[in-house]
Amino acid sequence: MNPKILFIGGTKRGFELLSMLVEAEETIVFAYLLKEDDHEPIKVCNQMLTLCEEMNISYKVCKKIKQNEVDGILSLNSDVSFVCSWRTMLPKALYQKISYGCLVAHDSLLPKFRCFAPTAWAIINGERETGVTLFKISDGGVDSGVIFGQISVPIGERETATQIYPRVIKATLELYRSFLDAVRSDNVTFRKQDENKATFTCKRTPDDGMVNFQKSAKEVFNLMRAMTPPYPYSWTTYKGRKFFITKFDLPISQKLFSGNIPGRIVSSDESGVVVLCSDGQVNLL
Repeated sequence: MNPKILFIGGTKRGFELLSMLVEAEETIVFAYLLKEDDHEPIKVCNQMLTLCEEMNISYKVCKKIKQNEVDGILSLNSDVSFVCSWRTMLPKALYQKISYGCLVAHDSLLPKFRCFAPTAWAIINGERETGVTLFKISDGGVDSGVIFGQISVPIGERETATQIYPRVIKATLELYRSFLDAVRSDNVTFRKQDENKATFTCKRTPDDGMVNFQKSAKEVFNLMRAMTPPYPYSWTTYKGRKFFITKFDLPISQKLFSGNIPGRIVSSDESGVVVLCSDGQVNLL
């Protein structure tokens, strides 16, 4: 069986998925393309619509699929919908009436880190592992549907989101390929999530990237490395001006300050600006 695919997605990860499907000559009946928010440092919407136009794929650029569009979508008789980096709830009829449903790639090892920005939150929390889960949307809670497959993605203790994101993309593509293989071999199986192990993350805004130097040096460093593309940079203020933090380090050798004022700059030269935290220092390069 060569499944007919309804594509719903955006961001760099969605673009890579769409490109993979096009290159593999999969049948895409329609594509909903996510329009990024103004604050996002990486924007691929225009590349996605250009790809659709070049391949003669019908598409729409938006942030939400409206209820009055559902009948038209269902008339395309897609077998499955691939949903990747979409940010709003889908109408129930889509995942209830499409044969294989709507398959979502969520960047965590569900049931942990359900909801928003899971990769960023994993780094902020000091986790050493994240991952990608391919699951089917259901009528239950957010990100609670049955799981097709999962792939673990390691997080180095000094790695940034920018370094980890390509691994998340690679795992995403691998899972969707595996699903297509399973469809063609008529061997699609799912398993339930363990609700007793579910954890959740709240939505982040650009304002949440403000560094709080009252926290430990490790916590500040974790926020900085989490807030790198594809996420907005972390930031601070100095003399009434806002500065985005694009380069930083956590000194391996930490000086012990008997008199400590978090947020105070203690040195500034060509090697960087050293700022005190509650229990150590970070270096802004």
